[in-house]
Amino acid sequence: MATNKIVRRVQLTGGSTFIVSIPKEWAEKMNIDKGSLVVLSLESDGSIRLFPSTKRPEPLASTEIRVKKGMSQGSVLREIMSKYLTGYKTIKVVFPSEDLEFKKAIRDIITRKLIGVEILHEDSREMVLQILVNVEDLPISSILMKMLDVSLSMLSDVRLALENNEKILPSDISSRDDIIDKLYLYGLRQLHTGLRGIISLEEIGLQRPHEVLHYAMVLKNLERIGDHAVSIALTIEELKDKKGIAKDLVALSDKTAQFVKAALSAFMGRDKDTANKLLDVDAVEIKSFENEIFRKLSQEHPEEVSTIRSIIGSYRRILEYGADILETTIDMQNE
Repeated sequence: MATNKIVRRVQLTGGSTFIVSIPKEWAEKMNIDKGSLVVLSLESDGSIRLFPSTKRPEPLASTEIRVKKGMSQGSVLREIMSKYLTGYKTIKVVFPSEDLEFKKAIRDIITRKLIGVEILHEDSREMVLQILVNVEDLPISSILMKMLDVSLSMLSDVRLALENNEKILPSDISSRDDIIDKLYLYGLRQLHTGLRGIISLEEIGLQRPHEVLHYAMVLKNLERIGDHAVSIALTIEELKDKKGIAKDLVALSDKTAQFVKAALSAFMGRDKDTANKLLDVDAVEIKSFENEIFRKLSQEHPEEVSTIRSIIGSYRRILEYGADILETTIDMQNE
C-alpha cells in the first residue's frame, strides 16, 4: 500500500446497516477472504481498531547488529537497547575483530540493565542474545510500583544512615539503581509491544492508546527519582557531622517519600482531585520546608553548606518529578 491513510465512503445497505470496504492489499496481506472474521475494537477515544480474529502482528523475531571498527561501547549498547525496546526476541551482535575486553564490558552492562536477556551463544566474533521474558508476565502497573518501592528503599536507607550515623555501601545502592533501570527499559518494551498490537493494551493495563505516552513519562520520572536517591545516598557520606544534621534531613526525606508515594497512587487511581490537592498544598509546603532547613543548616554548619545544598537539591528534584507525575495524571484524565 502506498500510504497508511486511506479514505473510504460510508455506504448504506438494507436500509439500516452502514458498511465500509477494507483495502484489498491489506486483506491479502492478512489472509482475509470472503467469509473471514475480523474483530472491531471500539476504543474509548472514538476510534476503531480492526484486525483479523485469529491473527495478531507477529513478534519481531531476530535482528543483527554489525559493529563497525571504531564504534564506541556506548554506541553499541545504544543499538542493543534500541533493538530490545523495539521488541526483538533475538539480537545477534557481530564484532569486526576479537576484543575480549570490549565484549566483556558489553556483556556486563547487558546483564545489569536488561530483564530477561540470556546469552545463547558467544565466540570471538559474535554474541547472540535471546530475550526470554514475555511482556504480559509483568503488568505496567506492577513495574511502576516496583520502581517506586526500590527508590523508597534507598531513601529509607539514607534515613537510617543519618539517624544512626552509619555508612551506606555504594555497591548496594548502585545494584538497586540497576534494578530500577532494568524495570524502566522493560516497561518501555511493554509499551512499544502494545502499540504494535502484538498484545492488547488491556493486557498490559492500559485503557486507551494515548495513555502509552503518559505511562512512558511516568516511567522516566521514576527512573530519575531513582538516580537522585542514589545521589543522596552517596552524598551524605561526605557529611562530616551526620548526627548534627540528621533530624532535619530525616524530616525532609520522610515528607518527600510520602509525596512521591501519594503521587504515584493518584496516577494509578486516575485521581485528578487528589493530584490537584497534592500540587496546590503538599508540594508548596515541602518546598517551603526545604528552603527553611537549608537556611537553618547553612547557618549552623557553614563548613558543610556545599554538601547540604547538593543533598537538598536532590530532594527538590525528586519532589519535582513527583509533581510531574501528578501533572501527567491530570493531563491523562482531561483527554
